[in-house]
Amino acid sequence: MKKSYVATGLAVVSACVALSGVAQASPARAVLSGDGYHGLKLGMSEAGAKNSGVLLGTPWDDGTCDRYQTVDRPDDQRAVALSHQLGVVEERAPRSARTPEGIGAGSTVAQIKRKYADAQSYRNGFTARVPGYADRFYTFWVEGSDGSGNYPDSAKVTDIALSSVSFDCPLLGD
Repeated sequence: MKKSYVATGLAVVSACVALSGVAQASPARAVLSGDGYHGLKLGMSEAGAKNSGVLLGTPWDDGTCDRYQTVDRPDDQRAVALSHQLGVVEERAPRSARTPEGIGAGSTVAQIKRKYADAQSYRNGFTARVPGYADRFYTFWVEGSDGSGNYPDSAKVTDIALSSVSFDCPLLGD
């Protein structure tokens, strides 16, 4: 009699585990942390960035910085800004990436404001300090910009980037 209770118990536990999804692996979402993304770290030297395997093609030099495409943004010639003096100063994440606070492409302005109390609007979206880092900020590009910096709470994020406050590259319409 005890064996049947044990067998029944094991069957129930197995069914619960299978239904809860514990036994199934779910794909991890890409995260743009306060350090960087995909092996590139903010402040990483030029040599380190070039040896990371993330940068693609020949950079274009704007006089102060080299601009690169990346393996995750092969069509974006401004995916990484690499300062000749400061190393990596900006990194744009792929559209699938999110900040650790969950903000990424498709998030709303209302969500940015909830997650980042210091978020400031500007002509193309919002900027917000990275929690735990005084020297870096996130940029959230938002759809429907008219250049005024005013956005409805329902407007959606299209792109995200991590930047250094010591950014010394020319701004290129961002």
